[in-house]
Amino acid sequence: MAKKGSYKPNKWVYIILFIVPIIFTLLIVKKLDNDTWYLLSEGRYIVRNGIYHIDPLSMHKGLEVVVQNWLSASLFWIIYSAFGEMGLLTMILIVNYFICLLLYKISLTISDNNRVLSLIVMFVTNITLTAHFIVSRPQIFSFIILLSLIYILELYIKKDNPKYLIWIPILSLIEINLHASLWWMLFLFMIPYVIDSFKIPYLNTQGYNKKPLFIAILIAFLVGLINPYGYKAITFIFTSFTDKYMHVYINELLPFTFGRSSICVHMYILTLLTTLIYVYFRNGNIRIRYICLYCGTLLLSLISIKGFSHFVLVSIFPIAYFFKDMFPNDFSDVDGSFKQVLDIIFNVLIFGIVCICFASFLYIKDFSKLKLEHDASGAIDILEKYANKDNATVYSSFNDGGYVEFRGFKAYIDPRAEVFLKINNKKADIFKEDYELQHGRLDVSEFLKKYNFSYLLVAYTDYLYSKMPDENNYFVLYNNSKNKYILYARNDLFNDEEREKIVNAYNEALEKAKEKSAKD
Repeated sequence: MAKKGSYKPNKWVYIILFIVPIIFTLLIVKKLDNDTWYLLSEGRYIVRNGIYHIDPLSMHKGLEVVVQNWLSASLFWIIYSAFGEMGLLTMILIVNYFICLLLYKISLTISDNNRVLSLIVMFVTNITLTAHFIVSRPQIFSFIILLSLIYILELYIKKDNPKYLIWIPILSLIEINLHASLWWMLFLFMIPYVIDSFKIPYLNTQGYNKKPLFIAILIAFLVGLINPYGYKAITFIFTSFTDKYMHVYINELLPFTFGRSSICVHMYILTLLTTLIYVYFRNGNIRIRYICLYCGTLLLSLISIKGFSHFVLVSIFPIAYFFKDMFPNDFSDVDGSFKQVLDIIFNVLIFGIVCICFASFLYIKDFSKLKLEHDASGAIDILEKYANKDNATVYSSFNDGGYVEFRGFKAYIDPRAEVFLKINNKKADIFKEDYELQHGRLDVSEFLKKYNFSYLLVAYTDYLYSKMPDENNYFVLYNNSKNKYILYARNDLFNDEEREKIVNAYNEALEKAKEKSAKD
């Protein structure tokens, strides 16, 4: 038998494997998220005018508002105003790097420094996150904070040193200002660690010093009040995401249904695989905190697809604990002949990853693909030509309102659904009204008469696209069949001569477009 020798993979294996999720992020994030528009609008207003409590973005007057992500929005705007779209993309890449780092550190901590196993767990977790959730939204900052919390708690348990818990109130302060709607997740993530701190033989809990943990949790809760909106930022989630229309109108808040979307299929596969691992290793030294995290976040993801992100955060890293005694750390004790095979495997792996990275950069060499774009940009360009931003009111759909506001106009509604709930704004249930309009439950003529919009930006997915009444007070200012948007203007905003001139110019442009299309 050949002698056994010491073998460690080339350090470049670890470095390159670590940057693969970053490259994958660059490939996936080819277009920034639609919510970026209203986030930039919020951030722009806050940076220029300060924190606000009455909504200045929509066309409605006197709506009370809690900007639950005021710090994130401000950060988005500062980066965008300085570096443009590439700045936002770079921010996403940097955030994803820290997510990878924390996943790796957590796995190292619970696997007794098993580097190879920790890299695999980090890789699988982050690729799953990137495929669905690493986007230009405040949630990416929350992922860092929640993973930091897990890392702190694991270090506290392993080293039995209360000094690590000092960071918990700090994380609470940061989260309540960055993304208040996920602030409660800090405490939901800590519940399993509280349960595991008690010595309960029947549950096989670990049992560790509870007093410093309880003190840190109490301080963290009180620190949550340190924000521009006080207790309203803390109760925000209960007055917003419990609305029934939110859960039937917004896709990410819909419950899990197999086959509804790719994310549901992905969730089903991940849940099945991780459950099989958990069940198979049920006789091992499994920790009750990991089971509680797994079951709790699985329940959240079944209730709402959005909850799948939290399931991904905490359902995979415990595998590093299960396999720590079964998976080789760095292949330090292998046969000499097998060492040569491993050398070949790792060299091929490095070469393959380098090729993937090179191909990735070739693929994204046209950075125009990464710019903030919106299909309604042509319509808004025309709107800017004719409309006065100070007094124009624009009807737009739920998804388009953020872009309308980003361009400086007052919109009927935008993706900040919670702002348009009466329980929050204290004025009117606009979100419910929009839901009923889009589902044909409102009289369109009466709706248009009620608001007397200056302009209507109607997307092809909008109910008004095919249901505009024949008798109305509007004429077509712009119609782009390619991007599927129609822009209407109210008749009395223009005199007869101006309307005729605009309509004739529009018809001439339409004819030229048809002729060009026929030639092509």
